[in-house]
Amino acid sequence: MRTCAKLSVPVLAIVLAALLYQWARPLLAADVDAPARGIAGIVKAEGGRPLAGVWVTAVNSTTASHPRKTAVTDENGRYVIRDLPGPNPYQVRARVYGYADRWIKNVSAGTVVNIEYLAQDRLGTKETAAQYPAQYWLSLVDVPSESKVKAAGFQDRRHWMGQFNMVCQLCHQLGTAATRRPKTRDEWDAVLKLAGNMDGFANLLNRDLLLDTLAAWSEKIKGGATPPEAPPRPAGKAAEYVLSEWEVGTPFSYQHDLAAAYVWDPAIGAAPPRGATGKWVYTGDIGWGTIYGVNIESGQVKVWEIPFVPAQRWAFQSWSVYPWKSNPHTLEVDKDGRLVILADISDEDGAGAFPVGNRDIVIFDPRTEGWIPIVTKCDTHTLRIDQQGRYWLSGNIDLLCMYDPKTKTERQWDLPVAFKSIGGFLYGIDVAPDGTVWFSQPFGNSIGRYDPATDTIKQWEVPAPGYGPRRLRTDSKGNVWLPLVSGHVGVFEPKTERFRFWATPGPKRQSPPGSTAYHYNLFVDRTGNAGKRDTVYISGTDSDSIVAFDPEREAFVTYRVPTSGFFIRELEAFDGAIWTVYSNESRSPDSSGSRCPGKVRRSVSAAGRCSLQFGNREPGACAGTRRHHASPPAPSRATPVSGHPTALLDITVSNLLKLE
Repeated sequence: MRTCAKLSVPVLAIVLAALLYQWARPLLAADVDAPARGIAGIVKAEGGRPLAGVWVTAVNSTTASHPRKTAVTDENGRYVIRDLPGPNPYQVRARVYGYADRWIKNVSAGTVVNIEYLAQDRLGTKETAAQYPAQYWLSLVDVPSESKVKAAGFQDRRHWMGQFNMVCQLCHQLGTAATRRPKTRDEWDAVLKLAGNMDGFANLLNRDLLLDTLAAWSEKIKGGATPPEAPPRPAGKAAEYVLSEWEVGTPFSYQHDLAAAYVWDPAIGAAPPRGATGKWVYTGDIGWGTIYGVNIESGQVKVWEIPFVPAQRWAFQSWSVYPWKSNPHTLEVDKDGRLVILADISDEDGAGAFPVGNRDIVIFDPRTEGWIPIVTKCDTHTLRIDQQGRYWLSGNIDLLCMYDPKTKTERQWDLPVAFKSIGGFLYGIDVAPDGTVWFSQPFGNSIGRYDPATDTIKQWEVPAPGYGPRRLRTDSKGNVWLPLVSGHVGVFEPKTERFRFWATPGPKRQSPPGSTAYHYNLFVDRTGNAGKRDTVYISGTDSDSIVAFDPEREAFVTYRVPTSGFFIRELEAFDGAIWTVYSNESRSPDSSGSRCPGKVRRSVSAAGRCSLQFGNREPGACAGTRRHHASPPAPSRATPVSGHPTALLDITVSNLLKLE
């Protein structure tokens, strides 16, 4: 594993001064019993009243991956964390909206740990608002008028705002401390020029219109505006879960996807590495061309560099901090426990959606640590494996692709409705139990189906109020579930060709009224591995949450996490839980002054055992010393870009997470 880079001495002194005040002394109580391999206690507010909805996290800093577990206090302020990872000692953190973090050092398993907040721990209105998820700050954005968006070439405000959500939150949240820091119109323009993707998408949205919108948002915040709504503290079913996390990666890791189990039978997990045993989950670092493996029982972490690097460099078409590597995107587990990875490994493939940097396929067998490269004619972006072992691939404009590893043959299908532009880009893809293949075209606001029985393709436009389908999934009945950038979850019923939509929970934009939620991905638990069969787990990509939806009851449960900037994509079911890897743009200094790597998380829901695994570090979560700042933290300094400001983006961090 790589080691973390050290913070400079001046920064270290500031971090320690801010944190030392938060260390609290544990109080023992006779009315709560702690399990032998866990901790328990009561959290109280000033005056001694029980405090519900507090995240209590136990961090093990003696294991390299710093595994940790989080539980939420109930209505009586009680919490229990069982089966603590690794050996003693632990650091315990309490976090809740409206208060500064409290910390307790050198805690041993079997200890009762009570925490009581004092009056000086309570935060003011602006300090509390600084703790809110990004989407609450994004609700302050005013959408341009209908006349302005039409003059810019868009159908209507729904169309422009859908594209805004899609491209401005493609790789990070909009509304975090770094992104909401007030900037002038010229400063916003400089920010957009920091990365090729951002610069190009700004032009797609009409640059002048976008800059006017962002500058007006900044002016609101500069003038003292705070979100009109506050996130609720976890309560009821939304508090009945446990999160487990492991750190993965380096300070600049960009953990994009993960692989935990064979989707058709989640009892088949990814194989352990050569010479190892136990249960392992793997993540892909798109920025550095590496694959990480985490032993979720011991916390051991291993890393491999994909051994194929093409000569033509495209550097992820993003931040120049990334070296030229293979840019792994999707990872899937096949029925033999191997990893099937989409990565750029060759210069032999022709230009497709992008002029250079087209991804291919590489198979990695952890048991032998051997690699099998497969060069494809198609670009590859998202991968799903059907029950015959064939690889269905998105990543091209107006083109569906399939590769059969048994016959080593590849096939492409031209789509009947061709956009001949970015609107035709295939992104999400999935295979239904009946063998039909479904895909999404988010920029074209469309979905489509390939029917192997008739060798035909049909496409549908997503109607209002939905917009922008991304990584879709099918349920056990063959219905198609859509995560939408419009703040909805949708379903398409093939038998009736009917769309249905539900607005997901969260704050609403005021001008005009509308959702600020952004959903990159969802996962449908077709087998019931993590709980109730066909439960839909939605990436709360800008809300620091995973949202569960029960189609039978048409009911949502939001599992909020204590991590700011919790940007998640892929979700999977494995080991009775939901897993994900997440990223954000914050630094996480630990008590030793080092920047910690990313983390993996796991959570358990008592009401249905839903588990989530996430990657990418959270702000300040290193070695359990992260705390909410009394005011928004100063952004970290990026490498200077000629002619542009440098204090505009924070360092990316990565974690693996499990939700139970």
